Amino acid sequence: MSFRTAFTGFRNEAASATFRSRPTGGAGGAAGAGRRAYTQGGMYQGPSAFRKWAVRLALTIAFPAAYFTGAVFPPKIVLLLYPRYAPPPPAGDSPQGKALMGETEKDLQKLWIVARLRTREGWYETRPYARFDPDKIHNSLTAGSLRGPGKLAVPPIVFSKDDESEAIAVLHLGRALCGHDGIIHGGIISTVFDESLARNALLNLPTHIGVTANLNVNYRSPLHADQFVVVRTKLDSVNGRKVMVSGTMETLEGEKIAEATALFVEPKWANFLQSSGVTAALGRPLPSSSPATTPAVYASKAN
Repeated sequence: MSFRTAFTGFRNEAASATFRSRPTGGAGGAAGAGRRAYTQGGMYQGPSAFRKWAVRLALTIAFPAAYFTGAVFPPKIVLLLYPRYAPPPPAGDSPQGKALMGETEKDLQKLWIVARLRTREGWYETRPYARFDPDKIHNSLTAGSLRGPGKLAVPPIVFSKDDESEAIAVLHLGRALCGHDGIIHGGIISTVFDESLARNALLNLPTHIGVTANLNVNYRSPLHADQFVVVRTKLDSVNGRKVMVSGTMETLEGEKIAEATALFVEPKWANFLQSSGVTAALGRPLPSSSPATTPAVYASKAN
């Protein structure tokens, strides 16, 4: 026997002994069985072709769907960082401008909150500035300069308690009233508060004439442009020629945008002025009874 033949026989016996010495049970046995099955069945082929194509198809559908959904209904943070482009608003006397204001008016009339408030007992509906003197509109900020397509397109609808203790205004703020593009300017929000709170306050003053002595606004959330908002105001107190009022602004979905408090004071020379123009602008004729005896004012004085 040659050396080579003897060495080969020794190697085969060693391999056979090693195989017999391996455990046949437990993890070692399972691993060994797995290796034998792997060897006997051929190379592992991975997921089936059907499964791979199903995954690819799902991803092909999911990514475009997610992109489309995000483009049509982008998250607020995306609109804040990357506002959509908006063309400049048309002139108010142009056919496009008139059509835009007409559509805004139709949308306002169809709002669910307007329909609900019209069924409330003890409240009346009015439109401030709807009967404002046309010769004075150009000198008015909210009835003139800020009125038009893309701005304050239409007069607000106001629902007020008969005793003038509370009021709810519904109005539209357009894209041309922004500070940061796509976000309503904070000064516009303050202006809307000043107008809304003033109406609640002035109708509780003897002459219906008053000036803003203090206005404090706390901003809670950015207000995206081109949407309707709801402003709720209430009478807090009446002390002679001074009236305290407060209010909130929120979206139709109930998100609070800002809250405000204000002090209005009746000037000492108010008796020398005609208040009929003021009450017409506020959206209500002079009440038949003296405002000093209305339930809202009387209750405030009693407190």
